Amino acid sequence: MPEAFARWDPGQQRGYLTQRTIYAAEGRTLAYAYDCVRSATDGFAAEGDLHRDPWEAAATMIGASMALSRHGASRLVTTAVELTERLPRTAALLATGWIGILAAHTIAEETALVADHFMPDVDRRISEGLAPTRRRTHPPRLGPLRKMLLKTISACDPLGADARAEQSRRGQDVELVPIRDDRAIITATLTAEDALEIADRVEALARTAPVGDPRTLGQLRAAGLLALSRGWSCLPDPRGEHPGDPEARSAARRVVLHAYDDGSPLNRGISLAGYGPISGHTADELQREVSHRVHELSELSDPDTAAARRHAPSEALAHFCRGRDGTCVFPGCQTPAEKSDLDHIIPFDHDLPERGGHTTCDDLGSLCRFHHRLKTDGVWAYYRDTDGSYVWIHGPHHPDRDPATRVTTYPTGPLSDHAAPRRPEASRRQQEAAEAGATGSGCAESRRRPHLRHRRDAERHTLRAQARLRRHAPPPGPVEPSAPSTTGPGDEPPF
Repeated sequence: MPEAFARWDPGQQRGYLTQRTIYAAEGRTLAYAYDCVRSATDGFAAEGDLHRDPWEAAATMIGASMALSRHGASRLVTTAVELTERLPRTAALLATGWIGILAAHTIAEETALVADHFMPDVDRRISEGLAPTRRRTHPPRLGPLRKMLLKTISACDPLGADARAEQSRRGQDVELVPIRDDRAIITATLTAEDALEIADRVEALARTAPVGDPRTLGQLRAAGLLALSRGWSCLPDPRGEHPGDPEARSAARRVVLHAYDDGSPLNRGISLAGYGPISGHTADELQREVSHRVHELSELSDPDTAAARRHAPSEALAHFCRGRDGTCVFPGCQTPAEKSDLDHIIPFDHDLPERGGHTTCDDLGSLCRFHHRLKTDGVWAYYRDTDGSYVWIHGPHHPDRDPATRVTTYPTGPLSDHAAPRRPEASRRQQEAAEAGATGSGCAESRRRPHLRHRRDAERHTLRAQARLRRHAPPPGPVEPSAPSTTGPGDEPPF
């Protein structure tokens, strides 16, 4: 407790203790995550299984039990290992409720590239810099915490700080986040110089609007960004058209927007793939340029057709299955179905396709590549129930197999009302195959994919080596003739 606690009023004391209780509970989630890692590691080791990744298996155990996304579960695993194995004194601050899980994630990520032999000193400095004192009555917020971590790492391991800076530049990305009222936020994580360049170009385009343009400055900036994406050097008009060429919009738009209509009146059931439900007003706007395709579900579910005996689904079948599922159907996973694989719940038989694993809407489920691989490896198995839900059970290679496990997920796509199998016997076959451990190929040995721990260690080594080379690189300028090399073939390189 900070020394000032005794002087606080009862309300302040109660709020402080409540926050500490919340943080301590978050610390227990980290302990649970590490237990899952240890259980998976011991389980695979007991079977002599050197191919299946215990970190990935632990992430699925956490995702299924806590309904966390794939990213959230994997991040929890990584943080649990980092703090437990490399930052034990800092982990104690989380266990006692002084810092929370967001601070723990930040510390684990910022110190990930520090060499192991520097970690005891880094851990000591971080724990001393965070611990309660007479003046430090609350832990620092994430901004000041990152500054403190950068200063600490730079003092203990300058090479690790350089490697972290290089890693952060690799984290560039552009994402779309749907929000209400038929709008979305596009977030771009860029280098500072690239972000300033784009912002300046957008601002310059926005300032070219003619006098009397009814749009706000924010709308003009959004129109400027759209103009850049279309390759235009001028702002679109308020209707989104090119001010000098009415045909320019159709020529520039090279993306295809897929919309799902569930048949409800007044366009109230239309959903935009990759976004979600849209209002009738926006649906009316899209209807002016849309082409309709109607497919009978009885055709998409018929196992006796030639299409059902081909491994790759037709375009119509793929659109229906993704529109039905909405996301990856593993518990907690939020990967959009449009970015997921279509998995044959009973594996497709390439030698005799008529024996099973049909390519129909009753036999396909949307799985992201991460969970698809673990299902194929036999760590998890699943089947579609007669109500259209997905039931997940432990596969034959699950490190902590419990035959009684049943985790149910439900389709969330715009066509989820049509999720029930057209042919209920397909559900029975899938359940029998899943419970018999026959829905995975069990071929983890053939891929030889490095484990997540090994990939993390390899990335640390690579980034540190690159940072070392940059530190020893000659300054830019005229190239001087180099002296003859005296390095022998057996000498170590200078890093």
